[in-house]
Amino acid sequence: RDVLNFLLNNPNQTYDPRVPPDYEEEHPTNVTIKIHLLSFDSVSETTMDYSVEVYLAMEWFDHRLEFGSFHSRLKFAHLNNSTRLEVDTKMMDLVWVPDVYFRNEKRAAFHDVTVPNKYMHLLKEGTVQYSMRLSLTLSCRMLLQKYPLDTQRCPMVIQSYTYTTDNVMFYWQQPEEVIAITHDKDIALNTELPQFSIVNNFTENCNGTMDVETPKFACIKAYFTLKRDIGYYIIQVYVPSILIVALSWVSFWLDLEAIPARVTLGVLTVLTLNTHGSYIQSQLPKVSYIKAIDVWIVSSLIFVFAGLLEFAYVNVLARRGDKEIMSAQIFRIPIEVKEGSQTNGKVPRHVAVGGPAPSRLRARRVDKISRILFPLSFIFFNLGYW
Repeated sequence: RDVLNFLLNNPNQTYDPRVPPDYEEEHPTNVTIKIHLLSFDSVSETTMDYSVEVYLAMEWFDHRLEFGSFHSRLKFAHLNNSTRLEVDTKMMDLVWVPDVYFRNEKRAAFHDVTVPNKYMHLLKEGTVQYSMRLSLTLSCRMLLQKYPLDTQRCPMVIQSYTYTTDNVMFYWQQPEEVIAITHDKDIALNTELPQFSIVNNFTENCNGTMDVETPKFACIKAYFTLKRDIGYYIIQVYVPSILIVALSWVSFWLDLEAIPARVTLGVLTVLTLNTHGSYIQSQLPKVSYIKAIDVWIVSSLIFVFAGLLEFAYVNVLARRGDKEIMSAQIFRIPIEVKEGSQTNGKVPRHVAVGGPAPSRLRARRVDKISRILFPLSFIFFNLGYW
């Protein structure tokens, strides 16, 4: 307590928490930052954002808070022998801290149950270690052309709001033995979130590069590479669509005369797939470009609609064949005439209809070709799509 009072509340000291440590020097104060992920909660394509809970840890050198020098050791030898001082949250406002903010933040919250979730340690050589717990909702501009087979790269941009690069510089705390972004075991790399897996993360410095026509500010970035888990979409989208498309092929195996059954089957599959596609589209963001799932839904609808058109074509051929049969009746005398079969001295004439009309044969041939052509076309489409 006495050390802290001497460093922070002593009227004879020149310490001012409103001024950076090296404000009057010719070099900026270097602040090293580390992120520890506590949870990676949700990723939303509709609102283009993601939510995380993190520990934000910062470290910098403030020569004004040094209490381990020869002079200080003599003054405080009987008060404190530890290598660090743990500052209470009520006294943290008396220490200068970097003006860190998240550039792509939409919503954020501090945690203060049961006490404010932050700590500050002062090391005897003047190093300050400061950490806080935050819940953040950060924007992420997603490219959904390959949705739902996509991989997204979501940024976390940390900047200084007040001090330019002349006074404050940010760096990731990442020597060889330390990783700038760490995480709990529950969200380790390649561990599945509800719809995504975190496959990679990396960091970069962007000090003074974010703005062109404004003063240059300290800046660092972190990127999280998220690969979408397709299992949900296979169960909810792809498998039902495949079954509906396959159901439309049953029409090719029905008899030409089963007109009500073929009409019902064709119309039902078209309407079912259209309703299914509309439900899927209602869950997706409204973007101006074509997504992979749009290609799938439209192509499936085309296959089903083509099956209905095939029936219409076959039905036209069948009716044309009926007309051909009626207009081309063939009369012939039976080859064998039994004795006593004459009536009034005349040989009975039998009306014999000729073989199937060419149009009906063509209709049956179209059905047989469709039984093979439609499944093969759908298989080739799947090979190209996946």
